[in-house]
Amino acid sequence: MVIGRRWNVRWNENLTLYLPEQVTQIACAYGTLHIVIAVDYFAVARNEFPWHRLPDVVIARRGYDNFLVMMAIEQNVSVVDVSQTMVAVHQTDDEAKDKLRHVVNKEINMKLLGKFHAARGLTSSAQYVTKLAKNESRGNITEVVIMRRRLSSRYHYRQHDNSTSATARSRLKSRRRRLRTRNS
Repeated sequence: MVIGRRWNVRWNENLTLYLPEQVTQIACAYGTLHIVIAVDYFAVARNEFPWHRLPDVVIARRGYDNFLVMMAIEQNVSVVDVSQTMVAVHQTDDEAKDKLRHVVNKEINMKLLGKFHAARGLTSSAQYVTKLAKNESRGNITEVVIMRRRLSSRYHYRQHDNSTSATARSRLKSRRRRLRTRNS
């Protein structure tokens, strides 16, 4: 299962996207990595997840994503957090934020699922993580590498990973500098 968090970009009419690389540039310049408890996207092969064991839930409501990740890990499905290497942009504005306040049945999954340990379903709970790495043997190109994540012994999962956001911001700042230098 591949999971990740999105980059929130406050949208305005001055931001235009025409090419795929512009998405990354705008995310780097104007975006912030979404909160650690959110799992904004996932992909899994149809036969690699025990869908028949998933209780009835409502998609796009609180708890669904964390429960899904926790269940995958408990069922020995490999989970890879690609938040640091895949840029998924969520364009937001004031109107969208207002609509979120009025969502019907926000807490329905919490009733349907009962108590569960949501910290075991964070992106930082994934057993694997992707990183960007230079490959000197291939002409110093940057590649995506999948690494086993070190997990806390208390729950066998990291409960909270503030360093991820700080690291991501640091990488994005250096990307912005390189982009500005290239465009100058």
